[in-house]
Amino acid sequence: MFSYLEKKVSLQNEYKDINNIINTQIEKKMKTKSTTKIAMMVCALFMGTCIFFSCSDQGTKEQLEKIEFEKQELQKQFDSIMFNHEKVKSENNLYAEQFAEKDSVISAQAARIKSLLAELSAKQQDVTATPASTPAPAPVATTKTSKLREQIKELQATCDSYMRELETLKAENEALKAENEQMRAAMEETKEANEKLVSENQSLEQKIENAKRLVTTDLTATPMRKKCGGKGFKETKQSKKLQTVKIEARILQNDVVDPGTKTVYARITGPNNRVLCNGTAEEFSFDIDGSPLQYTAKQDIEFDGSARKVVINWSRNDNVKVVKGNYRVTLYADGQEIGKTSFKLTR
Repeated sequence: MFSYLEKKVSLQNEYKDINNIINTQIEKKMKTKSTTKIAMMVCALFMGTCIFFSCSDQGTKEQLEKIEFEKQELQKQFDSIMFNHEKVKSENNLYAEQFAEKDSVISAQAARIKSLLAELSAKQQDVTATPASTPAPAPVATTKTSKLREQIKELQATCDSYMRELETLKAENEALKAENEQMRAAMEETKEANEKLVSENQSLEQKIENAKRLVTTDLTATPMRKKCGGKGFKETKQSKKLQTVKIEARILQNDVVDPGTKTVYARITGPNNRVLCNGTAEEFSFDIDGSPLQYTAKQDIEFDGSARKVVINWSRNDNVKVVKGNYRVTLYADGQEIGKTSFKLTR
């Protein structure tokens, strides 16, 4: 019996030992599994963090590249707009004063765009220098590009308006220029017509003046000496025998000349250009064109418009020297020359 109880107790103790061993093993396995799970969780968390920051860095890089591309495109647009504007200005300096206000607006817009470009470049540098663990301020740069795009759009609109107004003004000036050219041509034609009319009037006036002038025909001047016996005169060619010069002419009919007493003056000049005259220049002179002119002889006639003959005889005084050569005879009336002829003395 005792033996049986001892054996039973012994068996129970062995069972407890085995149970303890089993529990111990189970606890060890449980601890091992828990540690493994924790390690796996930590590893997963670490990997997730790495992936997050890797994706974040990748996203920032892509965004920076996009912003840089947009900035370059906007810079190109801005440079192109300003280049075209400056070209238009240089080609149209004539209108600089009229577009000074509009040009100042464009300059102000361009200054704002340059400022925005500078700010955008500064933001890009800030993003590049931001640590990987810190979220990048990309939205700020994106806002700048949007604002920059709007400013460039406004600048383009202003430049387009500038160009339209310039073309309109140029077209108006061309129209005015064409109109002025037409007016100038018309004025030139009018001037030519007036000049022609003035010339015609002057010609007509000259014709009237000429028509009012007495005109002679068949004008002759004959040097003469007394015949032998003293009865009458005959022509001579010898200067030393010259005693008188007989001047004859026929005055043509003229109904334009005012009728009345007309004084016809005869002026005889010798080869030495001296006037044959029986007195001084003060005694024998008449007015022509406002100046006195010496004459040789004169004859008053009554002129009623009809044709008539005029005869002027000049008798030489003994103190008047006559030489051989050609002598010119000119007739005057009403202050105008009305005829001329000549004669020659041989010795």
